[in-house]
Amino acid sequence: MKKLLHKTRNALFDSCDFLELLMAVIVLAALLIACFSLGSSFIDYWNDRYSSEAFLTFVGYVFNILIGIEFLKMLCQPNGDTVLEVLMFLVARHMILDHTTVIENLITIISIGILFGIKKYISLPAGKENYRIFSSNSDSEESETEPPPQKNEDSGQSHK
Repeated sequence: MKKLLHKTRNALFDSCDFLELLMAVIVLAALLIACFSLGSSFIDYWNDRYSSEAFLTFVGYVFNILIGIEFLKMLCQPNGDTVLEVLMFLVARHMILDHTTVIENLITIISIGILFGIKKYISLPAGKENYRIFSSNSDSEESETEPPPQKNEDSGQSHK
């Protein structure tokens, strides 16, 4: 029964990896389309370059592409740093583009500070780069990663 449960869990996990990859390909296609359409947005901005609203609209398109790129990185290599980078871009976009009150700006600044604090002071334990919340410590996962090479004590000495 445990083997069947383990095989089912692994099959579901593998299908989730495939779906993440599929979503990453779709996001990449959307990003490429958005990058190509950025040229027409720039022309619209250039034609109305003395308007601050035109500039904010153009910067909004650029931020959307940057957030999409960070989201794609998060899909391809999910870890705490990429999640925090996406959140930082989202908060920065909100602060720059939206017309907010002083209190909302203060909350936004505090949230950016919290995100930087999380990034600097909270990290996974050493050797847990591939840590996943729902994974078990099975032999199959441990056998996929090779142990670090052993240091040779004589490697620093020259032989004559």
